[in-house]
Amino acid sequence: MKGFLLVLARRYIAGTERRDAIGAALALNALGLKATIDNLGENARTAVDAECAAKEYISLLDDIKASGADSQVSLKLTHMGLGLSKEIAKRNTEDVVRKARELGNIVRIDMEGSAFTQATIDTFLELREKYTNLGVALQSALKRTVDDARLIASKGGSIRLVKGAYREPPSIAYADKKDVDRSFGLVMKELLATDTRPAIATHDEKLIDEAKRFAVEKGIPKNSFDFEMLLGIKRKRQKRLSDEGYNVRVYVPYGRDWFPYTMRRLRERKENAWFVLRNILD
Repeated sequence: MKGFLLVLARRYIAGTERRDAIGAALALNALGLKATIDNLGENARTAVDAECAAKEYISLLDDIKASGADSQVSLKLTHMGLGLSKEIAKRNTEDVVRKARELGNIVRIDMEGSAFTQATIDTFLELREKYTNLGVALQSALKRTVDDARLIASKGGSIRLVKGAYREPPSIAYADKKDVDRSFGLVMKELLATDTRPAIATHDEKLIDEAKRFAVEKGIPKNSFDFEMLLGIKRKRQKRLSDEGYNVRVYVPYGRDWFPYTMRRLRERKENAWFVLRNILD
């Protein structure tokens, strides 16, 4: 199993080291695509582990600057220590965001499972008061997201909208794909109408086309928002969107935690595995 996943991972994960991610970002840049690099990892076990994760991101930001790559960074608060305490995660994340600001870069906080949703939003809003180079992700699968999106956008926060890869109870999340998509479309349009530079993170052709139509109807400039997609998924579509004049940012994961990360994603939702397999020849 691990050998099979390694073959797949070579397409969807840049590698285990920072230099692998920088190389992938530069290759994407050469095609007219931007990048967002993520050092794989979550649920830091100790405060030392969390601090080391933050230091890795600081080194990553230095490497991005030195290489000239057009890439932001994305991180998970549990990687920064949120499972240990909010204070630890906030302190480590602030170190990364401060470094990014010094270098003229941007940090996006990933959204994790629902156990961390409120703490993630609270941490983001607290840091956003001091740092404008910070964004956050929200999941359309969660029923609360429309309200969260309105709150964050009202404060000028930039949101990456995703469908959500975590299996959640029906009391707090939509179980039917149609409802997830409906929620995505509603929040997406509200965000596009704001001046917060949202990121529309989906490979769903219907939602991509819906975003394009809405932007044209409302006179929303192509350069006022991003489309975001995963490394190795729908590569031809990524290039077409870029050629059409849209900003396309590709999510580039790297790190030694690739195997447990991949196994967690596959266990959480069987749709994740089918999605990768369906798109392997695109």
